[in-house]
Amino acid sequence: MDFYSRDLKDTDIEDINELYNLTEVNKYQTWGVQSYEDTKEFIDEVITQDSDLVYNVLVNPDTDKVIGTIQLAIDEGNKSAEIEFIIHPNYWNNGIATNIAKTIIKYAFKVLKLNRVWASIDSNNIAARMVLQNLEMKLEGVFRENRLVDGEYRDSLNYAILKSEY
Repeated sequence: MDFYSRDLKDTDIEDINELYNLTEVNKYQTWGVQSYEDTKEFIDEVITQDSDLVYNVLVNPDTDKVIGTIQLAIDEGNKSAEIEFIIHPNYWNNGIATNIAKTIIKYAFKVLKLNRVWASIDSNNIAARMVLQNLEMKLEGVFRENRLVDGEYRDSLNYAILKSEY
């Protein structure tokens, strides 16, 4: 599956709003259904943010439609960053999340000179767990019942990879 990544643009609002409101996508997230206005506010915030966030959209070159997002929230003081990714369900099981995450992890270690990249995922999110394991990230721990999603407390799994392991 071909795709490319680029910076988020304000014209991505329709695709992002659709993506973030898919049940399959937000069932492991702490947010629920987002209004168009919520999505616009989020996009405006990302576009005008400072340099501690790398936020890219993944685009299908055949349709010019956003098929996913990836972000790296950087903690410069600790030389670490949290990675997060979302892929449209129509594009699952094509290795897209693994491929783009590999690229951004390489960027984190080689260009940004970070020491650690980590992720925190819902313990029920088997697909994300597989991606993180494919990236050779190590399970560091479980935060028990630390997320309230749809009125239910859920555990988070915390994974990381160090520059020395990369």
